[in-house]
Amino acid sequence: MHNSDIFKQEFHAQQLELEQSVEANMASTNLLVNDNGQAFIEFLFILLTMVLLSFGMLKGMNNSIAQRWLGTVKAIAKPTPTNIELR
Repeated sequence: MHNSDIFKQEFHAQQLELEQSVEANMASTNLLVNDNGQAFIEFLFILLTMVLLSFGMLKGMNNSIAQRWLGTVKAIAKPTPTNIELR
């Protein structure tokens, strides 16, 4: 048991010295941390990302679907002499 106590002291000695030097060198002022709005900002960024991805996917899918429909309509109406223009 005695050897394990010595090992623990050796292992934690450097950490204790570091903590003591930090406490001695730091001023005794209280640090103010205000993170009240952080969750709201994160929510806004996630919402913005989801909206942009949704619009991007819709635009990409709509363009490819429109091209397929246009090709299908042209293939069906190809035997006629009229020019097909879709809005």
